[in-house]
Formats: sequence, structure tokens, C-alpha cells
Amino acid sequence: MKLTIIGNGSFGSFLKELLSPHFELTDDAESVILAIPISAYNSWGAQLWDKHLINVCSTQKPSTDILLTSANLITSIHPLFGRRTPENKRNSILTYLSSSDNDTWDSGLDCQFEFIKIFGKVSKIIDTDHEGKKFTPESHDQLMAKTHLAAVMAAKQLQIYVERAKDIPDELVPNSFRLMREFVKTLDDMPQGTIESIMANPYF
Repeated sequence: MKLTIIGNGSFGSFLKELLSPHFELTDDAESVILAIPISAYNSWGAQLWDKHLINVCSTQKPSTDILLTSANLITSIHPLFGRRTPENKRNSILTYLSSSDNDTWDSGLDCQFEFIKIFGKVSKIIDTDHEGKKFTPESHDQLMAKTHLAAVMAAKQLQIYVERAKDIPDELVPNSFRLMREFVKTLDDMPQGTIESIMANPYF
């Protein structure tokens, strides 16, 4: 299957490495992953309206809604992993499939199902929540507001305290502070575009 990946940031570059053994990566594919900040979705969605757009944004409801204003064929999936995630911990939440006729979970469009099938080789695909309900962009964002967004908000707040203590020698730092400092380092794995997208969660 041919695939185009838009975005050369940390996650876009990682996806290119991860998916290159499984997809033929080209600049003219029918299916296009948008590994970009949510602020770029309007522009790229309008340019690529005739393509199968794959939304991997950390916030699914606003990004899916943006794409629906210009494109007909959309797959929305949130990879819950990054470069440092162990291979057996790579999970992705599938929130939306669409067809040009109607928006359903049972689209008969081959490119969507081919993408999901192949992507399933690098990540476990999860389409139901802990209560057995099908994920939607809304339910995904509600879950991420309690988890992903909460972690980013906490890390950003704790970053203030870590910065304030950066002049203290390590031998004078208690273990509780070291643990806090390690947690703050999770922000290093999140470029500004990713944080921007996480913070766009409507359930913030």
C-alpha cells in the first residue's frame, strides 16, 4: 500500500522509520497521514480534500471536525506511543472511519481497511473502551483529558519547581525530587506541536 506522511517533526520522522518496512512511502499516495500540529489541519485538509486523510492528532474531536469540512474520506486514529515506547506497549485508539456516502464504522472502502490492517502490524488497534463501547472522537478526548492532558499539565507545573532547583547539587536532592524531575523529562518527548494538539482537548 502506498502512503504519504506529512510532517517532519519528531513523531512524523518516527512514523516514517516505523512504517517504511510495511508501506511504500511516496509523495503521491492516495492515503496521507497528517503528523502535524492541529493548527495546520485547516490548511492541509483543504489542500488534500480528495485524498484518504489519516488523522493521528492527540486530540481527535476538533481535528476530525476540521477535516470533515473539506474531505470525505477520513480515518482518525491516535497512536499512544512514541520512539521510546517498547514494541509490546504500542497501542492506538481508532475513533473514526468514514465513507463518501455516510459516516459509519462499517465503511466498505478498501484503503481504510488496508491501512488499519497494515498499521496493526506495528501497533495494537483498540476501538472499544474499558466498558466495551466503540470509541468516538468525543469519548477518546474525554479519556485523554483525564490521562494524557492531565499528565502534560502536571509535568508543565512541576517543571517550574525543577527549574527553580537546577542550581542545587545532586547529592543534596532527595529521591522524591529526583522522581519528580524524571517525570518532568517526559515533556522532552513532546515537541511543541504535540503539546499544542494535546492542549486543544475540548474537555480540558
